[in-house]
Amino acid sequence: MKKLLFLSGTSHVGSVNWRLASAAAAITKQFFGDRIDPVTLDLMHFDLPSFEGASENDQPEDAVRLKAVFDGVAGIFMSSDEYTGTYSAVLRNGIGWLRLSDPNLRTPFDGTQVALCGSSGRGAGGLRGQPALQQLLNELGAIVIPQHLEMGTAESPFDASGALRPKAQKQLLEGCLGKLCGNILAVPAA
Repeated sequence: MKKLLFLSGTSHVGSVNWRLASAAAAITKQFFGDRIDPVTLDLMHFDLPSFEGASENDQPEDAVRLKAVFDGVAGIFMSSDEYTGTYSAVLRNGIGWLRLSDPNLRTPFDGTQVALCGSSGRGAGGLRGQPALQQLLNELGAIVIPQHLEMGTAESPFDASGALRPKAQKQLLEGCLGKLCGNILAVPAA
């Protein structure tokens, strides 16, 4: 079984992006569950002080715990909205701690396939934050899947009951989630 990590780049628990990452994990379990183990991650469950000015000797317990979640992942699905043209501070802080946890200042993103997805209840639906996040992930050595799924703001990807709409599920399976699962399954197990 290959471990696929699902996380939201937002600090708003219950947000569209948080729910989208959870829905993508459920879809993966449904369609690829015999070969992929979907693991969800909520950055808000980690008490991480600012990494600015910290050193590898200053590792808080939750930074070690965060690194352990990332260990051994075959891929990462990230749903993120945008914060004034970029990504959230909580995501940047978590990545900073991941980087400090490695003596060579590498992160678990290095060489890892990452699919980006985004949705927002207003504005451009995460569109403006995706280039900045992709640039950051590329700098960290991630292999970013070039097709991004943009749910946009015209219609929520979820219906009134909170279920993912069939159209959104189809977009995920035919888009970034399907590509990510196909790519990690094509790589032989180590």
